[in-house]
Amino acid sequence: MGAIGRVNCAVLGARGLVAQRLLQRLVNHHWLIPTHVFGSKESDGISVNELPWSFNEPRPDFPDITVRVMGESNELASELLAQGVRIVFSALPDSPASMIEEDLARSGLVVLSHSTIHRHSEMVPLIVPEVNPGHLDLLEIQDGYGPGALVACSNCMVVPLAISLAPIVRKFPVNSIDISTEQSISGAGREALERYREGVTSKPEIIGESQSIESELRRILGENDSSESRITDIKINAQCRRFPREFGHSATVTVDLGKDVSAHEVIEAWSNFQSLVQQLDLPSGTKKPLIFVSETGPSASLPNYEKSTKLDNNLQKSMDVLVGDIRILGSKLCYKVASDNTVRGAAGNSILLAEMLLAQGIIHDSRNILKSNQRIR
Repeated sequence: MGAIGRVNCAVLGARGLVAQRLLQRLVNHHWLIPTHVFGSKESDGISVNELPWSFNEPRPDFPDITVRVMGESNELASELLAQGVRIVFSALPDSPASMIEEDLARSGLVVLSHSTIHRHSEMVPLIVPEVNPGHLDLLEIQDGYGPGALVACSNCMVVPLAISLAPIVRKFPVNSIDISTEQSISGAGREALERYREGVTSKPEIIGESQSIESELRRILGENDSSESRITDIKINAQCRRFPREFGHSATVTVDLGKDVSAHEVIEAWSNFQSLVQQLDLPSGTKKPLIFVSETGPSASLPNYEKSTKLDNNLQKSMDVLVGDIRILGSKLCYKVASDNTVRGAAGNSILLAEMLLAQGIIHDSRNILKSNQRIR
């Protein structure tokens, strides 16, 4: 698919890792363009090209955008709408997000939120594009948003877990899922990453993370009937810890199946897994949701950004979800899964979601060829 013009987007957040990844990927996007960036007082008045850059690869040549303080939500919404902004990518912490995101959605903007505050709201879809796009039906009954919408993006560890578990849950009876994660320092944010680079050791405990992963997976893996999404009744137990590496989240997953299975059956389920993302041929969507590898450690989970010193316009970079170390004993399946937490688990995931909303006509933009009153199913 092509696009006439690019849809104007605003990014809430300037210095954070997710905000910088959003800008990095939007600047090369042929459907979307960042036109406004809002941040804290310490970033006010600074060009996005002059902000501290947190990643190992070179900073892209960003548009000439000056970061501004957000101010009152009504004034911000009026300005964005007057400037033709349609999509707001919010990488705000929970406190400012709670004060502004819903107001922007009520004003008619489509807000894709990375904060935790909306992930358990019954009226806000929590989406991993390859897994539960049908949950976007909740947008039809969101109250008070008019042409606007509010969609939640999941925890960055949940994305690869959900993508790897979906084919298994759909094909086999599943009694329980046990998860043990090794999450990188960047998952704790820019300041934690800076301290780590200065030699400060991070504690392995991640307070509240286990409960967050468990509850989000139950919701994302659940079914929906167009009026509500139902939480799966599969027992999910997660144990999470921070691991001393800069980027890349990985997990060991043990699935207790309701019957004995063969390795062939499991690998076939993963190999044949296709989603709406692949049907729509979205710019950030990989041809296969899952890639099999011989290892799933840090080097495997970051095949592009950690090893590359040259950027290109490939929006599928670091969007892979890697699966390996597959073991089956009777009805027990054990495997490892890994992905880039700042891209696949965060910024790349929400940009992929925006592409899906455009391709299905859920987001309308008068300058964009991808507009329709009917969704592609």
